[in-house]
Amino acid sequence: MGAYKENRLIPGREKKEMPEKAAKPEIEDIIRDVLTGNTLKNALHFIAYLRENKLNPQWAATNFWKISYKTFSVCFIRLHGAANYHDLKPNSWHIIPFIGESDDSTLPDDFKEIVWANQRICKNCGKCALPVSTVFGKKYDYACEKSIVFTNPGTKAIECIEKLIELRKNTIKEGKAKKHKYIPMRDR
Repeated sequence: MGAYKENRLIPGREKKEMPEKAAKPEIEDIIRDVLTGNTLKNALHFIAYLRENKLNPQWAATNFWKISYKTFSVCFIRLHGAANYHDLKPNSWHIIPFIGESDDSTLPDDFKEIVWANQRICKNCGKCALPVSTVFGKKYDYACEKSIVFTNPGTKAIECIEKLIELRKNTIKEGKAKKHKYIPMRDR
């Protein structure tokens, strides 16, 4: 019959209060506390672009949001105050778009240069994400789907990121995207 009998609590079996869910902050609420000036302006523009395209940032951890489309990862956004190993200095943020083996003709040449300039190779590249050998026509010995990292992107870099997101969405729509599977640090 449970803890209730005739709509009354049975003594000794009182209803316990459920703890409140931890607040998952909206990115705009935090971003204004972390960024300033043009960096803040560019970040808010990018967040507005995401929301206009129904790509709502989902809080993942402290100062870290994940953007997904049809259950596939599209990009990450990290703000200063995220885990230290992301090397974010005060008043800075990262956008990490998910890329794949893309045809080099899918991105304008000026955007390719921006992408290549923001290539970051880590010691474990390809061990925590899907490895790639070619990034828009340029071969790499070590690269992965999230090895492009934009720090405090300017207007032109934001345009490039928006194009990368459009390409990622199209790859997902066409059924050609691979599902990202995170591998914990201890297993790399």
